[in-house]
Amino acid sequence: MLEEKDDTYLAKWLDNKLNPEELEEFKKLPEYDDYKKIVTGLAFFKAPSFDVQPSLATTLGKIYQPKQGKVINLKPVVSAIAAAASIVLIIGIFFNKVTYAAKSGEQLAIVLPDGSSVDLNSASTLSHRRFFWSNNRSITLNGEAYFKVTSGTNFTVTTELGKIEVLGTQFNVKSRSNEFQVGCYEGKVKVSTNDQQQQKIIQKGEGVSLHGKRLIEETIIHTEPLWKKGESIFKSAPLTIVLDELERQYNVSFKRDKIDQNQLFTGGFNNNDLNIALESVLVPMGIDYVVNGSNISLSPQ
Repeated sequence: MLEEKDDTYLAKWLDNKLNPEELEEFKKLPEYDDYKKIVTGLAFFKAPSFDVQPSLATTLGKIYQPKQGKVINLKPVVSAIAAAASIVLIIGIFFNKVTYAAKSGEQLAIVLPDGSSVDLNSASTLSHRRFFWSNNRSITLNGEAYFKVTSGTNFTVTTELGKIEVLGTQFNVKSRSNEFQVGCYEGKVKVSTNDQQQQKIIQKGEGVSLHGKRLIEETIIHTEPLWKKGESIFKSAPLTIVLDELERQYNVSFKRDKIDQNQLFTGGFNNNDLNIALESVLVPMGIDYVVNGSNISLSPQ
């Protein structure tokens, strides 16, 4: 059975971070051959859809259940518990994920295990599998991020509203609430809605956005997303989307029940000065505002 030290060795071994001395010591464990077999087998499977812990408890309950009129030898039961616990540990480590989160008002630069880089916009999260990354370059994104992907096996980004598949490229993905946009700045990407009913292949200078259930093609005129330059731009966007982005970029909260949030806004604001940003959006829309710390009350003029 793994001791705490051996537990650490197991995690480092799965991530190929054991030095030669540690590796030799780890190979001396009686469970080493079993670990090799389990990991080899797990590489061909996806994460289980069931909850491992309750399933383990049910299995062990059946193992331990005594039968009437017989004397139970507990040694095999203890061995079974030890083996099952080791398997659960390996499964948990194998399918463990790394998650990055950019808080409101901040951005985060990430380097993935294959050398690909990601700039994560405010109030966004990104996660990927911790181990065996090269076999499955798959990202889950909630929010907005700009990717520079190295060449290699297929690279996919999955969001609540759509999926992006690439082979060595630079692209931006925005997936927030009912808003889904993809822009390609280098190479080529394939964009699909989650129901696979809509698919588009876009190249450098092209983009798509989701309107209802349709992917609409757009033209990209800039060399990189404007949010990376500290700007947020909108074209005929409902005011509620613009206010949401202001909240994310400046970590503020609007009291907006007195205004019409469905009116459309065309224009933008900078992400570096809150006062200028508020004037850029609210004054043209005929909205008064009162700032009280991080809380901002809105009312019609």
